[in-house]
Amino acid sequence: MAILRMKKVALIAHTDNRSAVLQSLQDIGAVEVVSTQEQELSAVEASGTLPALEKRLGEVREALDVIRNYDESKTGFLTPKPSITIDKLKNMQQSFELEDKAIEQTKQFSDDMNALKTRRHRLRNRVTQLEPYAKFDAPLESVRDNDYTSCLLGTIPTDKMDAYKDIRKKFEQTAYFEEIDQHKDLLALYVVMAKDADEELTGELKFIGFAEAYTKELYGTPADLMFDLNNEYESLGFETEEYEEKAKKFVDDKLTLQAIEDYLLNEIARERCVENLGQTGSAFMLEGWIVADGEPTVKKAILDAAPESYIEFSEPEREDLPPTAISNGSIVTPFEGVTEMYGVPSSKGFDPNKLMSIFYFLIFGMMMADIAYGLILSLGALLVLKLKKPTGTFRKITGVIMICGIATTLWGFFFGNVFAIEGIPSVINPIQDAILMLVLCLGLGVVHILVGLGIGAYMAIRDGRVWDAIFDKGSWIMILVGGIMLAVGMMMGGVLTTIGMIVALMGFAILICTAGRHKKGIFRKMIGGLASVYDITGYVSDILSYSRIFGMGLATTVIAMVFNTIAGLFMGPWWGYIIGIIVMTIGHVFNIGINTLGSFVHTARLQYIEFFSKFYEGGGHAFMPLSVRTKNHRLENPPQ
Repeated sequence: MAILRMKKVALIAHTDNRSAVLQSLQDIGAVEVVSTQEQELSAVEASGTLPALEKRLGEVREALDVIRNYDESKTGFLTPKPSITIDKLKNMQQSFELEDKAIEQTKQFSDDMNALKTRRHRLRNRVTQLEPYAKFDAPLESVRDNDYTSCLLGTIPTDKMDAYKDIRKKFEQTAYFEEIDQHKDLLALYVVMAKDADEELTGELKFIGFAEAYTKELYGTPADLMFDLNNEYESLGFETEEYEEKAKKFVDDKLTLQAIEDYLLNEIARERCVENLGQTGSAFMLEGWIVADGEPTVKKAILDAAPESYIEFSEPEREDLPPTAISNGSIVTPFEGVTEMYGVPSSKGFDPNKLMSIFYFLIFGMMMADIAYGLILSLGALLVLKLKKPTGTFRKITGVIMICGIATTLWGFFFGNVFAIEGIPSVINPIQDAILMLVLCLGLGVVHILVGLGIGAYMAIRDGRVWDAIFDKGSWIMILVGGIMLAVGMMMGGVLTTIGMIVALMGFAILICTAGRHKKGIFRKMIGGLASVYDITGYVSDILSYSRIFGMGLATTVIAMVFNTIAGLFMGPWWGYIIGIIVMTIGHVFNIGINTLGSFVHTARLQYIEFFSKFYEGGGHAFMPLSVRTKNHRLENPPQ
């Protein structure tokens, strides 16, 4: 099947060859290194170069963060990542001198820019603090105490005006109050008071929220100070713009720094593998997993790096949990992305992608079912694949959309649907033949569930549990098939009714007699068997879930028809055709977007809940070999 057979690999080599062996394994990308379990061997401590590499990586990323803030280069959605060869990536150490210079320059620039921003921020805060006193015409250095009087300059909240008036009246004989200006929700005050009233008056003002202005080391009127501060703020703004203009030259270093980041990530990955190795005084031991077919390649790579090393390949033990490696054809591979969103299948399980891809293709197409929509989806996804050249899960999901666009077009021909235009010949009209369409959807659902049960039975037989396959899966297959035959027979008449009833009853009999077989005691076995019949409601619910195919298909068509109708209301005069075309374009683009998302999600839901639940064994972990990986680039001719 598509889940590949795995083998364990163990090697012992001289410590001097450790770096060469790990580099060779990283180059071929075929070995997942695991922790060595030999108790007689001590763990290998990470190389002393690892902290230096991680420190350098941090510096590179800080420099890139600075550069990205001033990078004005246009990168659209379809712009692909730049490509790089493995050889060039491995030789990026030669650019360290350039990297060090770029890091130093960007760090100095960042420090200078932060200093400028801090100064401007302080100036702006100072201006904000002085704004309530802009109409105070005395120099601030005059707001000082002397031998006979004390001075206060500050603000009170305007909602405390009544309390302030009471204070002013109370101290009208011993203090002078000047209300300077009201600024937002604050009233600016200047108070001159006799020395003997200072403590009491100041206390009462602060009680109602008086906030004293900062006047120390300030000279001149607030208006003059604000003018000077604003001028300095603007001057620093021009200086900041000059710095930002100079920063654009750092963008030229971005590609080099990104390549060095990828280089460092691979160096760090290889150094961290060292911690999984075991060692003696002069040798080290490595253990890992490989795909069985890759044994010759792995053996050659190791012997080229360490000719005197000892290598052993072995089959997994019963208690081992090998990683899961999956291989499918180019058409099925994109659908692995759908399964990966659900989970990684167990290495001892069953890869659902081949069968799942067929049902995904059919169900997605039925939900969209429009010739034009399908062509747009397929051509759009193909354009993304060719121009952007995505990788990983993004590439797989884009491939799913492209393939399902073909299904959408085919079902569009079947239902006679092109932008919901009326009058196109069809085999089935989903709106006029709604009952037939619903039966078709539910019928596809029954087949989907039966295939899932069939896979579950196959897996049980494969694992030597033949009776489990018959009792647990076969009984439900008989019940569902018999129920379908019974329903068809009742509508069409004939012997099919009798055959269907017999098959379904046999399935129920097997289920009742065997479902409780694992329980202790005859009574518990009987109760368990009878209780299992209740599961029929679950299967009915599962089958009815496929009515969402009809609902989604109907929604796609109806929404398109609504936009067509709205556009038609405008068409008459020449300008109405322009508006109508705009409405139709926006409407159909919206319809394609929202229903593509809906079809993708609901089709995936039917796979996860109705299909996978019948057989899927999860809990696996993806095969992750030590290999050359890049964050910022596309690898040219990566190892297969």
